[in-house]
Amino acid sequence: MEERKRNMTKTAEDEMEIDLVLLFHTMWRSFLRMWWLFLILIAVCAGVFFAFRTIRYEPMYESSATFTVGTGDSESGSYSFYYNASTADQLSRTFPYILNSSYFRSVLLEQLGTDTLNGTITAETIENSNVVTMRVESPSAEDAHSILATALEIYPETARFVLGDIQFSYLNEPETPQQPFNHVSPLRSLAMGGAAGLFLGLAILGLMALFRRTARNTEEMKKITSLRCLASVPYVRMKARNAKKIRPLSVTDRRISYGYRESIRALQTRIEKAMKKEDGKILLVTSTSSGEGKSTLAVNLAEMFAMRGNRVLLIDGDLRKQTDGQMLGAKRGGGLIEFVHGKKMTKDLLRKMKGSSLWFLGGNRPAKNPVSVLSSGKISELLEVMREKMDYIIIDTPPCGMFQDAGIFAEYADSILYVVKYDSVPQREIRAGFTSLSGRNTAFLGYVFNEYPESASEYGYGRYGYGSYGYRKYGYGHGYGSYGERQISEETE
Repeated sequence: MEERKRNMTKTAEDEMEIDLVLLFHTMWRSFLRMWWLFLILIAVCAGVFFAFRTIRYEPMYESSATFTVGTGDSESGSYSFYYNASTADQLSRTFPYILNSSYFRSVLLEQLGTDTLNGTITAETIENSNVVTMRVESPSAEDAHSILATALEIYPETARFVLGDIQFSYLNEPETPQQPFNHVSPLRSLAMGGAAGLFLGLAILGLMALFRRTARNTEEMKKITSLRCLASVPYVRMKARNAKKIRPLSVTDRRISYGYRESIRALQTRIEKAMKKEDGKILLVTSTSSGEGKSTLAVNLAEMFAMRGNRVLLIDGDLRKQTDGQMLGAKRGGGLIEFVHGKKMTKDLLRKMKGSSLWFLGGNRPAKNPVSVLSSGKISELLEVMREKMDYIIIDTPPCGMFQDAGIFAEYADSILYVVKYDSVPQREIRAGFTSLSGRNTAFLGYVFNEYPESASEYGYGRYGYGSYGYRKYGYGHGYGSYGERQISEETE
């Protein structure tokens, strides 16, 4: 029993440690994306704090006097300034008490000839001594000196009934202060405001990370679906040699990281094994939202199938923005739009990639009404013909969480591969995406994590995804955000 308790405690501690690592990981990623917001927040808080202190600033002046207290007989004029520990302790307790007494205040106001005291009086005694420092703080330098001088003058008389006959011997006599003691330092104010802005930014990041409900690991995906994770494809960080010279991310490029190529290879192997088991050939690749790198993954998966000796057809089914051809470096040609409209024969539309067993079908212009094209019976006829000629057909579709296109293609496909970008899309939207494709005859193979960090110390995003989609020209300009595949800058050798 004790051993079981220890194991449970250790498990709980491990889970807490993992959660904390994930929390700080998410905060760091958010900071990398929103660092500019931190700078704005720090600048705004610094300016507001400086303005607040400047507007509310009231100069305060301090007048002080340090003296020793002697006790004796006023008639004989003999006073002793030697104090033992017990006498000094009594002095430290009674001196402030008398200053705050109503009798002392009334006498002080009477001597000053006023109804209110324009300042505050404090006194402190050095430990185990009869040395006292009395201070007066006031918004007026003259009032600070006047109140202190009057207080020193009347104190021995008002304290007679407590301390007996006393006399002050000044070590530092009161003077009229020449400048306020609470002057505002602009640099200090700005620094304090900036620090407050930094703290506020960290608090916001912490709350965002704490309540962030995206998919960051398989455990969180279990809350959404019971499907298995087929692969975790790492993000790729590449440096630009020339900002104007860009190239697509491709497994055929030896400069691409080994980890990325191997993850695509492992994914292709699992997909091929699962589809052969079900005697399937047509694979639909989709995601929840734009920016998840779905098209890049579909292109690389098709290239990997071809590299393994399969006859593969890649169809760019994203008729709203056809970009797969650009990533493949294919010459301009027609796609599903041209095929349905009968402008070209199938043999003229299919383009074979040089030195590869990969064929490509895709255009370069968006469709004004994609649904009408996809609903054509010619699509089904085309796929049946290609099923006989190809080993595998991969269809790259728009995000199912944004359009119904993927649902239409699902009627033709044998299997669905769902792409989930690491820590990107809210869990509820991913769940809705799965739901939109469920209940059909097409089965899910599983999901793949895209742009997944290779280690806990690596953060950030690969420089591929979606760019501007350009809906407005064709009537899709509302509510879809940015969409379209970006390309990667070339890596420095």
